[in-house]
Amino acid sequence: MSDDDSPADSSATDRALTRRSLLTAAAGAGVASAAGCAGVSTPADVAEAASVSGNVAYFRGPEQVRPESEVFLDARSRSQYRSEHVYGARHTPVDDLTSQTETDAGLLPDTDALANRLGALGVTRDTDVVVYGSSVGSRVSRVVFVLEYLGHEGKVSILNGGYEAWNGRVGVGSRSPAATTYEASPREELVVTRDWVADRVGSFNADGPGLVDVRSPEAYLGARRSEELVAANDRHGHIPGAIDVHWIGNVEGRMLGDPGTLAGLYFNNAGLSQSNRIAVYGQGNINPTHTWLVLQSLGAEDVCLYDGGFAEWADVPANSRGRYPVETKTTTVVETSGSLGDGGGGGFSCTG
Repeated sequence: MSDDDSPADSSATDRALTRRSLLTAAAGAGVASAAGCAGVSTPADVAEAASVSGNVAYFRGPEQVRPESEVFLDARSRSQYRSEHVYGARHTPVDDLTSQTETDAGLLPDTDALANRLGALGVTRDTDVVVYGSSVGSRVSRVVFVLEYLGHEGKVSILNGGYEAWNGRVGVGSRSPAATTYEASPREELVVTRDWVADRVGSFNADGPGLVDVRSPEAYLGARRSEELVAANDRHGHIPGAIDVHWIGNVEGRMLGDPGTLAGLYFNNAGLSQSNRIAVYGQGNINPTHTWLVLQSLGAEDVCLYDGGFAEWADVPANSRGRYPVETKTTTVVETSGSLGDGGGGGFSCTG
């Protein structure tokens, strides 16, 4: 049985360890011998580098959170969580937070299923939470989106730098928190349906709302034989009028990209307005939540998610495709730079 299939070990207890002690033990004598080297990066350095300044919502560094009063939600894989996690954190697999319900207008988030999952984690609407993953990628942003969609009233934060930037107490194994009831109050303005999008085709990024496709340029363009194309889609391309800004451009290694650069990317290069409505979509409903989150963090006033995504739009019955068109000819691709990974940080190193 794999780790992902293993039952939770409710008898396992968190150990009073720190990221500093674990990394020091792993590095051994090699760390000591590197003392004084200008290339050495300590866990404290990494934690400090992840601190966030300025008027940026959601994102906070390890030294800016309060472990004693906030609930940590771990969005990584089960095996990563069981191996090591922030002390007291509760495992929150993103696949449990993608549930949808079908309506006449198209797919919408399944409020009851999502609320039940949070309740099973012992989270209530007024709980202050910190969400983290291996980085600040879309696994984390989907958790945040679900909380906001359900009308969460407690503070919601993201650990900038991901788990590798954490320098406090850690735990191993797993534990089962006492379940509670999450009383959802859905914020319907945060999502739009397939029919909402269809009613506005021809007006996006002109005299109507902005529409952002967060997929790779190859998928957006419907490039033939591209590895980025999803074979299960009946059609390839994008929703007419959408501009393409690949969501990976939001991230630098394990941290949020420079806020000033991101503001220029979306509000200058892409031409989006901070005050007008912006809808984002991707192949499914995980990756586009990252662009939703970044736009919200940068002060955009009205950002919503097309939860059904291109998977739903592309696969409508043949006799409905006139209402839900796909195009490849008219294209606007906003170039981005970014990377999702360790970014060269996260431990002890000496490059000199």
